[in-house]
Amino acid sequence: MQAVIIAGGKGTRLRPLTYGCPKPMLPLVDRPFLEWMINRCREASVCDILLNVQYQARQVIDYFGDGDRFGVKIRYVEESTPLDTAGAIKLAEPYFTGESLIVFNADILTNLDLTSLIKFHKSTEADATLTLTKVLDITPFGLVEINEQSQVQAFREKPNAEQAVEFLAQGIDTINAGTYVLEPKIFDIYPMGEPLSFERKVFPNVLERGLKMMGFVWDGYWMDMGTPEKYFQAQTDVLEEKVPFDFGDRAEKQSKGVWIAKTAKVAEGAVLNAPCYVGEDASIGKDAHIPSQTLIGANSLVNRAIASGMYAAGSMLV
Repeated sequence: MQAVIIAGGKGTRLRPLTYGCPKPMLPLVDRPFLEWMINRCREASVCDILLNVQYQARQVIDYFGDGDRFGVKIRYVEESTPLDTAGAIKLAEPYFTGESLIVFNADILTNLDLTSLIKFHKSTEADATLTLTKVLDITPFGLVEINEQSQVQAFREKPNAEQAVEFLAQGIDTINAGTYVLEPKIFDIYPMGEPLSFERKVFPNVLERGLKMMGFVWDGYWMDMGTPEKYFQAQTDVLEEKVPFDFGDRAEKQSKGVWIAKTAKVAEGAVLNAPCYVGEDASIGKDAHIPSQTLIGANSLVNRAIASGMYAAGSMLV
């Protein structure tokens, strides 16, 4: 299979964090979020990756290169102007091999089993498979209606509170979870280089054309990291091991929820409360008190009680 990662957005909801950094390059603990996504693809044996880039594209290209040091092959599809989600995929069409495409939005943190998703798509002989999830409050989301065989029947607009009660009573309670498996032929009817939306155009057209669209419901962890609050929550969820994250040889778990980079120094007497993370070459002095839900960036110096939060590389707190 081929993977297509939509990584060109400006991340306006995450400003000011994204003024100087594209959203997919924001750190997830100790590495860019996009690196975590690429590692997930490789672990599922999807090693041919097309990266859609636009906003501050050079940061992405310079970091990942051809993908060789990450064990994958990466090619870039750069938009000169924003083309929306599906327009970005259409732009990648010259690189399609004819194999199924697994498509990711580059702001979703999840423990979704990619191997099971791919197997489901192939076994149902679907033209398009959407991952779906359930949330406590459905009013901020458009809904995807499926039947007992998990085949998509309709798309519903964001409901108000009264409509939400009616939908839930009918068992309509799943939302688009932002990962898809698609057959390339669904893009054949669209012109290249024009804005195109999955939600408003492509997915409704799949149903109108009589193509088979399935819904793969995932009950595991799912987080849209598009706001500062959710982005911060994702960090602590990783430290609490709610979602898979391989620290490799970079850091060790000192105790439940407490992760220390191997090159960091923590003095005797320092207090570290879980969940927390201390980055590479950081120095934590004997008078330091690191509270719960705190991440200390690389090359930082801490030797006093601090407030919880994310501290950038090179922070000095003495």
